[in-house]
Amino acid sequence: MDAKDRVLYVQILAQMLIADGILADEERAHLDRVAASLGMPEEEKQAALRGVSIDSPVEERVRALSAGARSSLLAEVKKALSIDGEMSNSEKWFLARVEQLLA
Repeated sequence: MDAKDRVLYVQILAQMLIADGILADEERAHLDRVAASLGMPEEEKQAALRGVSIDSPVEERVRALSAGARSSLLAEVKKALSIDGEMSNSEKWFLARVEQLLA
């Protein structure tokens, strides 16, 4: 995955994780693990996270991902949503939106 894909991928996951208004410690740790697994340098990760807003258009980010990154995104979103054991209505909406965009 190139730098552009890594940034978008982490931003999408972070946006989804903050959809309920809370980024729990275990969610933050999961996000850090995903960034590390992508080979994302710390500076790149911090810059990506600074660009996250709940109001950002997720559609633009998903469309900008390469086909390879899109292929693993849904599984990663579902995995991240299961971290805290519950899914808020806003997280359910986010998941449905990503599923729709990837269909």
